[in-house]
Formats: sequence, C-alpha cells, structure tokens
Amino acid sequence: MEQILVLMAGLVYPGLLLALVLGVIYRRLLGATAGSVRLAEALRSREGAACLVGLLAAGVGVAGLPWPYHPAQATHAWVWSWAALEVAFLVPLAPALATGVPKVVRSAARRAQIGVLGRAFLWLALGSALTIHDTWSMAALPAHLLALGAVVVAFPIAVGWGPFDDEISLGGAGLEAGLPPELRHLSTLARDVATAALLAITLVAVLPTGIVPPWLALIQILAAFIVVSLILRRMAGRLPRLPLLTSLRIGWAYAAPLAGAACAALLLVPRG
Repeated sequence: MEQILVLMAGLVYPGLLLALVLGVIYRRLLGATAGSVRLAEALRSREGAACLVGLLAAGVGVAGLPWPYHPAQATHAWVWSWAALEVAFLVPLAPALATGVPKVVRSAARRAQIGVLGRAFLWLALGSALTIHDTWSMAALPAHLLALGAVVVAFPIAVGWGPFDDEISLGGAGLEAGLPPELRHLSTLARDVATAALLAITLVAVLPTGIVPPWLALIQILAAFIVVSLILRRMAGRLPRLPLLTSLRIGWAYAAPLAGAACAALLLVPRG
C-alpha cells in the first residue's frame, strides 16, 4: 500500500501531473503562446529526449516536499527534490553544450552557471525554512524571514529570469538556434515546467503552510503562485541583461549572506 501511495505521489499529486499543470499555468500567466509538441518525433532527437527527462525530473522534485494532502506524507525528502530539480534544469542543456556551435554553447554555459549558483543559495534558504516548517514561534521567525529574503534574491538567479536570462545574439539566435519549431516549443515547455515546479516548491517551503488546515495551505500556495507569476510578467524586460560575472557576484554578495544567516538563525530555535 505504501508503494502505491508513493507511486501516486510521483505521478499524480504532488508529482508529474501537478508539475505539468503548474507549467502550463505559468506559461499562460506570463503570456507565452502554447505550441504543438509531438512526443514521437521529439523522442527521435537527443534534444527532445533531454527535455522529456527534464519534465519527468521536475515531477519527481515536486513530490518530495510536504504538500497539503500529500498521499505519502513525504516531508523530509527535500534533498532529493533538490537533486531532481537540478536534473530538470541541467539535462535539457546537455545537447546544447555538446553542439560545438560557439554561440549556442556560450548561451547554455551561461544559463547553467548562473542557475546552479542561484539554486544552491535558494536551496540553502529553503532547507532552513523546511527544517522548521511546522514552527512559527517568535524564536523561529528570524530564520523564516531571512530565508524569505534569500529567496527573493536567489529565485530570479536560479531560474534565469529577467537580467539573468540568456544572452541573445543580434540575429535573434540563442540557446535554441537551429532547432525546429516543435523542439523549440518542447524546450521552452521543459524550462517553464522546471521553473514553475521550483516556484511551487519555494512557496511550500517559505509560506506558513504547515500550521494551517490543508485546504487553506493549498489556497495560499495557489494564490501566491499566481501573484508571483504576474509580478514576474510585469517586471520582465524592464531590466537589462547582466553579464555573467555580474550575475554571479550578485548571488555571492546578496543571496549567499542571507541564506547563510537563515541557517545560522536556526540556532535560536529551541529543539522540541
């Protein structure tokens, strides 16, 4: 019975199906147009196969958090979620890194370096918040607030949003240069699903979902997901793209101290 519940969590809620739904909602909220994707044809290419692996990994990553009504009650599997989300973000980049086309490789390397750094600091903050997920006393409040501050800085870096997005050449080509339209749609979908999954995971961790009824926790997560997505849409394009080194420096200068302080603040929380 326990194996069935784990399988249900991985495939339906809060797993692959939820990740796909969140990805579609995220695309719609950001105003992106949906393209057609033919899985049979996509699987014949290494780019398509890598994107499909990323989609599956995003579903696994979502399932490891303490979601309301979690069928398997997986509350301490966030380290596995971290690993799965790294797969979801990085595996789709592997074909681009192996192309040998300089502009494509540079774009993929930029996204990989910025994303890995941002997600490292993001998960450091999320780990501190999840450690005291069910504790919102005055002693735990500094850790929660510091984790939230780190998330605000680290999340855009982690997903490559806005000034941390890919650099586009004068001809409009970037990471997806040379790909047919269907593979471009699948690549964009894989990135959006991974981003939406990470956003949902972040909200589960930093919101007080562990101290309210499950139905209210779901409302909190969904409402915050919509609000944050709309904010990202409204702010998109208003900031210039930052060079790689500048992006990395921002992560080290702001996200790292806040995430480290959130971990240190856990020492203030009495062990019960």
